[in-house]
Amino acid sequence: MKILVLGTDGRAHAMVWKLFSSPSAEVFCAPGNGGAVLLAPQVDLDTRNASAVAHWAFAEQIDLIVPAESGSLWAGMVDEVLAMHIGVFGASQRSTRLEWSRCYAKEFLQRYGLPAARGRAFASLPTAEKYLAAHSLPVVLKADHPAAGGGIYHDRYAALEALRALFVNRPIDASSNGVVIEEHLPGITVSFSAIVDGSTALPLLPVRIYDQIDAAPDSPSAPGMGAICGNSSYSRRLGAHLHRHLISPIIDALARESLPYWGILGIDCIITDQGPRIDALRCSLRDMEAQVVLPRLEDDLPQLIEAAIGRRLHQLPPLRWRDEASVGVALVTQGYPHHFTVGGAVHGLSDVDEGVLVFHDQTHNPIGLRYTPAARGGGMFSSLIMGTHSVAPDVTLTGGHVVTVVGLGSTLNGARGRALLNAERINFPGRTYREDVGSHEFQ
Repeated sequence: MKILVLGTDGRAHAMVWKLFSSPSAEVFCAPGNGGAVLLAPQVDLDTRNASAVAHWAFAEQIDLIVPAESGSLWAGMVDEVLAMHIGVFGASQRSTRLEWSRCYAKEFLQRYGLPAARGRAFASLPTAEKYLAAHSLPVVLKADHPAAGGGIYHDRYAALEALRALFVNRPIDASSNGVVIEEHLPGITVSFSAIVDGSTALPLLPVRIYDQIDAAPDSPSAPGMGAICGNSSYSRRLGAHLHRHLISPIIDALARESLPYWGILGIDCIITDQGPRIDALRCSLRDMEAQVVLPRLEDDLPQLIEAAIGRRLHQLPPLRWRDEASVGVALVTQGYPHHFTVGGAVHGLSDVDEGVLVFHDQTHNPIGLRYTPAARGGGMFSSLIMGTHSVAPDVTLTGGHVVTVVGLGSTLNGARGRALLNAERINFPGRTYREDVGSHEFQ
């Protein structure tokens, strides 16, 4: 089976790595990164140009397209290949509004009584200003399009100024129209996803996400600083609760909305004293979620994807998991996520212990595989992430979120210790990371 993985970050690398472990898969990546291209030949494609990707895939007889990120789905990838007999592991363009329109998602959650922060979506600035003036502080503002920003505000004047700026600067594209205003919910962030086929869902594992630059409560936001996927009884109960009370009702609601949906359905939620509250909906695995969940999955991923596309998930048994915890520690540059230098060399990738994974996010590798029709990756990538092969020192930075070191162990503390020990062996200019990742599971 010829599989094309779309994406550039650690999710794409983790997906390529997992698919490559299947004996039935021949994997390509577009455009990939410095780690993924050591395993899968790199194809020079714009993943947001659904038509170009579809025509290349048809010409090269690709059987399956797997978007590691949801941007290509929003660009209409499923709709583009509908008549080409190419499978796409993801939702149709219409269904991706759940992720790409916060206003639509807010109204969807409210319409079906799903637990979320108290608040409303607004398309009118004057109405939004009146609502904000009476709202308790702190307050959260979210632009309709996730890329257009937002934030938490403790000062009403600053919140009003930010609200006006969001309305003035809102046209990311023609469909971006509005702002969500809601209460701020303190608590940890947990991501949870399932493989779905429109009626059946196979739940994955709950993942705690670290999205601040350090452990201080008022620390600035910094996406993807770390993630943990525990194997405790509490983690298993939490996953069962999220699947039964959040994922399953969302699938029922999608059917009632006549929204066809298959692929990954994910939620980001805040764990509050009153229970989990949905903060966002996703059409792909979250960055950092993929890096700690996929290494624990024992089942053959291409078979799961084929079953989802063929609406046959109900025929499969529950997913099988390694009884180990996984901890992912992101190595970033000083100044991330706002200011950082690029082009510096990454050293120490060959010094990690056997069994420790290093997933690349924003790197370039000049010795990576380039696409030729007969190309097939060898063992070099596998050796790189397992730390047993000498790697050229000219892997370079292309952004501030560089690599994620993932350790696995029989306990959370054991996995954390392996991740931190090996994180210290990798160096590049301005390298920094959070040492507290995994110190507590859900506290």
